[in-house]
Amino acid sequence: MAQEYITLEPQNEYGTVQLNKSVFSSIALNVIEENDQVQLVEGNRPLKGGIQTVIDHNTLKLTIPVKMNYKAHVTDTCAELQNKIFESISYMTDFKPESIEIQVVGFIF
Repeated sequence: MAQEYITLEPQNEYGTVQLNKSVFSSIALNVIEENDQVQLVEGNRPLKGGIQTVIDHNTLKLTIPVKMNYKAHVTDTCAELQNKIFESISYMTDFKPESIEIQVVGFIF
């Protein structure tokens, strides 16, 4: 069953640290906004656009629909975006995502 929080290790006598899934979505959104080759697809209905963040058994999976500049090299840009999101999440939260799926759903002309 999907959860709303990730529990970070190690736990100590002071308690545990838990991060809401919106933290990971916000970090990914910041990375996307820094890249001028891609644009996040926003939807007006639930599950239609926007970053989908799933936490299951303390693993994190992100699905990110984007539109890409028609002049950009799709494979290289997606790989660069995945790496940057992975590095940012790992650096800011000390947690490594299980998967980051970039879905190219359109192009910017």
